[in-house]
Amino acid sequence: MNVEVKARDLLAAGWHEGRRLGHALRRARELEASGLARSAALAQLETEFPKVPPLIAPREQPAPLALAVDADTPEEAANVASARARITELLHSPVVQRGVLMPDTCPAGGGAATIPVGGAIAVENAIVPGAHSADICCSMFASFFPANHPVGELMDHLQAVTHFGAGGRARGKQFASAVLDEPVWENPFLKGLRSRAQDFLGTQGDGNHFAYVGRIQFSDSQRGSLVAAGHVALAEAVSRHGGEFHVLVTHHGSRGIGADLYKRGQAAARRWCDENARGVPDAACWLPADTDEGRAYWDALQYIARWTRENHAVLHEAFLRRVGARPLAQIGNEHNFVWKRGDTYLHGKGATPAWRDAEGRPLLGLIPLNMAREILLVLGADNADYLSFCPHGAGRNLSRTAMLRPFKDADGELDPSRVQQALAETTAGLDVRWFSGAPDLSESPLGYKDATKVKAQIARFGLATVVGEIQPLGCIMAGEQEEPYWAKARREKRASHKAARRDDEAEIAAG
Repeated sequence: MNVEVKARDLLAAGWHEGRRLGHALRRARELEASGLARSAALAQLETEFPKVPPLIAPREQPAPLALAVDADTPEEAANVASARARITELLHSPVVQRGVLMPDTCPAGGGAATIPVGGAIAVENAIVPGAHSADICCSMFASFFPANHPVGELMDHLQAVTHFGAGGRARGKQFASAVLDEPVWENPFLKGLRSRAQDFLGTQGDGNHFAYVGRIQFSDSQRGSLVAAGHVALAEAVSRHGGEFHVLVTHHGSRGIGADLYKRGQAAARRWCDENARGVPDAACWLPADTDEGRAYWDALQYIARWTRENHAVLHEAFLRRVGARPLAQIGNEHNFVWKRGDTYLHGKGATPAWRDAEGRPLLGLIPLNMAREILLVLGADNADYLSFCPHGAGRNLSRTAMLRPFKDADGELDPSRVQQALAETTAGLDVRWFSGAPDLSESPLGYKDATKVKAQIARFGLATVVGEIQPLGCIMAGEQEEPYWAKARREKRASHKAARRDDEAEIAAG
């Protein structure tokens, strides 16, 4: 009687260490159990698990790319060219079928094949963690409620319930939710993360995440468009309340728990590609969707989508409870995620789904432009030429660093008076707040593309139809931390030394 085949037997026969060895060993044991002799089992095994597997190679030519973006100025053209170069690198991946750039496209930093903001790809039987990015499920959520509260009062209540900045909520200020008790924590990509899910629930982070209060007035034709599209619940709410609402809109993602999932998914994709492919940049690594690991990652992503929606919902519930209102309607959408349509995995980094739902209705989406402009409520056009996406916002033509450069003094420090003047000019009449203290000018309207142009391109390329505009009343963003006393002292000392050197140089030059 043969001794059960061991891993060392396969290694001695020429197979190599790695994750494939475990799969090969299980198959070898199955073959022997079927009655095959050891030699016959190994011969059959080599047909199924070659000792030196052929490595998957990149495409020689990139997959097709569609552009739903105009560039009217040299600055805009340079921005689009940079974004196009990056997504073209990604389109050399053998699992990517097509790509698209939206009107809000801009480079997202990082290395080769990093998907740009406003980029989306169609992928065959694979999930590419880099293409949904670390901010998994960054998304929008809106609650419509009666328009009968002063703006300042609303903003005070919103300031009291939200939480921006690094880290999670302090003990005693955390939210309870059934989403934390779902039986998901044995998933290898989520194992050990329940405490992270608890800590970050009810937080918004930093950067371009925000809490925005606005007002919307639906016209009769807009209500009719909602009815025709099958969104009867919202249309009925419009009819009952005269079409006018206040709206709370929040924008944020899956926070620390999502970042942890991304790191795990990226590491798993890197390992798989190292064993099975060649020449794959980190940002293009993938997990096959039909493997155990791929299925587990997909399941983890679905949980993160539920968690993130709850992350919005608990903030909205707390806010509405404080103002004594109930939501008359609520809608939301992701724009950093992976969606499955048929056999295709659609990945978006700052791209709003604009296809039809399971009931055949055009999806409702929310597209913010900047804190001082309207948020668009749109019906997706399901335009297959552009993978049935529309933009997620206005995007940037310049990096944050480049945008801030004109507002710095000779020592490279931001000039507070110029910052305040710019903010006053671009947000006049609005209740704008910076949760962490100092304003972040790069998140002001000056940091973003021309909102009117982006809006026009949505119509020009047939990406979506606007069926409502939420006009701004107030907005809270993270902002910058107030400067600690020790940092201020160090900065002032450095500036003093620079001034002294300039004086010495001037004296020497004068002879």
